[in-house]
Amino acid sequence: MQSVAALKRCGGTAVRSSMLRAQSRTLASQPSLDVEMPGMPQLTPASAQDKPASKVTVLDNGLRVASEENYGQVTALGMFVDAGSRYETAANSGVSHLLEHMAFKSTENRSTLRLVRDIEDIGGQMGAASAREFMIYQGECLRDHVETAVDILSDTILRPKLSPWDIDEQRKTIGYELEDMEQNAQAVLTEMLHAAAYTEQGALGHPLWCPKRNLNKLGEDDLRSFMTTHFTAKRMVLSAAGVEHERLVDLANKYFADLPSASTSGSEPKTEKSTYFGGERRVQAESPLTHVALCFDAGSWSADDLLETCTLHMLLGGGGSFSAGGPGKGMYSRLYTNVLNKYHWVDSATAFNSMYNDGGLVGIYGTCLPQDAGRLVDVMSSELTSVAAAAPSAEETNRAKNQLKSSVLMKLESRQTLFEDLGRQILTYGKHEAAVDLCKRIDQVTPEGIQKAAAKAIKSKVTVASFGDVSAVPNYVDIASRFN
Repeated sequence: MQSVAALKRCGGTAVRSSMLRAQSRTLASQPSLDVEMPGMPQLTPASAQDKPASKVTVLDNGLRVASEENYGQVTALGMFVDAGSRYETAANSGVSHLLEHMAFKSTENRSTLRLVRDIEDIGGQMGAASAREFMIYQGECLRDHVETAVDILSDTILRPKLSPWDIDEQRKTIGYELEDMEQNAQAVLTEMLHAAAYTEQGALGHPLWCPKRNLNKLGEDDLRSFMTTHFTAKRMVLSAAGVEHERLVDLANKYFADLPSASTSGSEPKTEKSTYFGGERRVQAESPLTHVALCFDAGSWSADDLLETCTLHMLLGGGGSFSAGGPGKGMYSRLYTNVLNKYHWVDSATAFNSMYNDGGLVGIYGTCLPQDAGRLVDVMSSELTSVAAAAPSAEETNRAKNQLKSSVLMKLESRQTLFEDLGRQILTYGKHEAAVDLCKRIDQVTPEGIQKAAAKAIKSKVTVASFGDVSAVPNYVDIASRFN
């Protein structure tokens, strides 16, 4: 038996030796790892690539084309339009919202079905959004299919069919959205704040959502009239992240050369200046919590103290009474340390700011049980007046500045944020400021500058909005007296 086992072991050893010799012969026939393989693409190390930087080109018709290379395999791109609810009138209020929903529907060249198929064929995602001061048609696709994406953008922007059946379908969709919004306290409160701060007649006080009164009135003529007036080359920016700039310029010339430089309707865009007034709006509604927001005039995108106001926002910070996760959630911000950690009855307290070309808001949004609404207003008012009364410490200021810089830099890691930053900066300022230069300016913010920005803000008339059971919310005169 032992001899049989020994023979088996010898046989196994022989087989393994044979296999090793065969493998050695195979490896010997392969090229060495230090020899370049034929037919392989040339790889360029990251250190040899051009440093990513924004580039801007203005076409003959006035369209601005902006891009920044990130050497990724996916491209994010979009067309920004200097349009939105602030340019609407009482008669066509909601037209931007309806246009948003009509994007990427039937065009003169494509049916809705074909358009959806063409987007999916390139592995793309496309959509549109409307805001108070701009509209955007945007998308993402594989880098090799940028031309198709630009073609689709031009088709939906320059040649929309605006068929009656498509409009009817989107009216129904908006109707459902409006029903949902009525139960969305934060969305309602945002609308109320702008209406109170700028009045419904003011440009920034116009509703962002299509009013129910206009939903069945707006039609093809309203949509085309608004587009003819506002969708002109000099009011638009084609922006992209993750594409060669020269290629994007060539595509813009190819697909947007027919874009008119100025309105062909005979009417120029309405550019009414928005004025801050302050005031109050409150809505009694079924809600387990009472929602309250206090805010003040914060200047605009062009204000000298813009970065002080943004740092003030980070310094106040805040959030919910429960926050999952570890450090880095703003736990040392004032609204956490002075409010959420001290008052168990506060459900949430969060600072916010909203900036526009000729206006801006900065304040605090909080929630609590209905019976605690009066105390919530007291606490929120106290935090706003205290930061205006005394400069924050150097440590607190540095923490807020670092949070602001990290927020900017981390968000710019996203190609979606990068191309949006390019487009919106050029639409607002006519130029793009690199993140490194912005961070240098943030470094110049001082504690005294933050205090001065806060003191300047609370000198304006307070704006108050509340939603839910508002019976315990103090009256406007009472709230305003806390800031006199």
